[in-house]
Amino acid sequence: MKFLVLLGDGMADFAIPELNGRTPLEAAHTPAMDEIARRGICALFKPIPDDLPAGSDIGNLSLFGYNPHETFTGRAPLEAARQGIRLAADEVAFRCNLVTLRDGAMHSFTSGHISTEEAAQIIPSLNEAFADQPITLHTGVSYRHLGIVKANGLSLDDLTAVRCEPPHNITDQAYAPYLPKGKAGDFLNTLMERSQEVIADHPVSRARVERGDLPPTSVWLWGQGMSPKMWTYRDRFGIDGAVVSAVDLVNGIGICAGLEVLNVPGMTGYLDTNYEGKVSAALDALDRVDFAYIHLEAPDETSHEGKLDLKLRAIEDFDKRVVAPCLEYAIKRGDVRVVVAPDHITALSTKTHAGGPVPFAMFGPGVIPDATTSYSEPDGAKTGLVFPRGYELVPAMIESPVVNAAELLENR
Repeated sequence: MKFLVLLGDGMADFAIPELNGRTPLEAAHTPAMDEIARRGICALFKPIPDDLPAGSDIGNLSLFGYNPHETFTGRAPLEAARQGIRLAADEVAFRCNLVTLRDGAMHSFTSGHISTEEAAQIIPSLNEAFADQPITLHTGVSYRHLGIVKANGLSLDDLTAVRCEPPHNITDQAYAPYLPKGKAGDFLNTLMERSQEVIADHPVSRARVERGDLPPTSVWLWGQGMSPKMWTYRDRFGIDGAVVSAVDLVNGIGICAGLEVLNVPGMTGYLDTNYEGKVSAALDALDRVDFAYIHLEAPDETSHEGKLDLKLRAIEDFDKRVVAPCLEYAIKRGDVRVVVAPDHITALSTKTHAGGPVPFAMFGPGVIPDATTSYSEPDGAKTGLVFPRGYELVPAMIESPVVNAAELLENR
């Protein structure tokens, strides 16, 4: 049997007044996701444990089937794995966003979705400015980069325990209360302040201003951690797999899981990504492996922007350009189980993540259909079935000969 996970990052949400009390998933035109629900089951699961922060790191670990309490050490080390960076025992990885600070607020945690090509010119300039500091920056994708810090003058405990706020959590809010705090806080704040001097006068920043684009103004360091320890899919399930995503975090989880990372030109992590290329690469991979994970970032990004129209478009693009061709493929083959799900709520009302149960739909061989006719948060709640440990969902898809919502409900 083959297994396919279709992940719409952050597409779950709360009821929206402008949608007459419906969620974006209810309001969007999603015939493919509805068809998966009709052919199989639709229920709820909790990818974010109650005692952990809501984020794509925790949520995607759960969707890959890993208990975050056992495997999560921080977001940045997972991204480092994607970049082929092997952390030494005395090193801590930090996520390094290029952000736009304006009038004392976090104006944009993406620097207006700065391009990778532009960022690749800024990062070397920052490394020159940080030459006397125990940090090396590594270029990632768009605004998403890494800083590898050696415990030189600061202990590993100081570096891992420093309190850092994800910048996407404070869009349009005053950033000063959220600057790094703890024994390593002064070190990180000094780096961020020094970066502002470099970026302000950088040719890339000047060119973006001249074009009317948002310029970056600072780095923002967060998401730190040391290397995680994870079992591979081959060791856990006896299968091999592949992952396709524009986001280093998701690809890094895939690498730690022993999966093949599929590189597709034109992946942006936004509305203009190469949907068709990602689907084609994943479905081609299923000819040689048993598991594929397709991750789409756009619903999350548009939610952080607080733009309802763009979130609806992102959900509908995901349905039409990812879910629909995968559904057709699965029906034609007849030996594919499919799960469609988000990794967490990203609320338009707050422009940030939230925990709580989110809907999934699953169909394929051995999945006994329930009475669901469409896919959304309220539809998932109707069955009464909830996976409180969200990391058990995908293992159930892979390992259970029969998936029956009624029996699962009885046993929970």
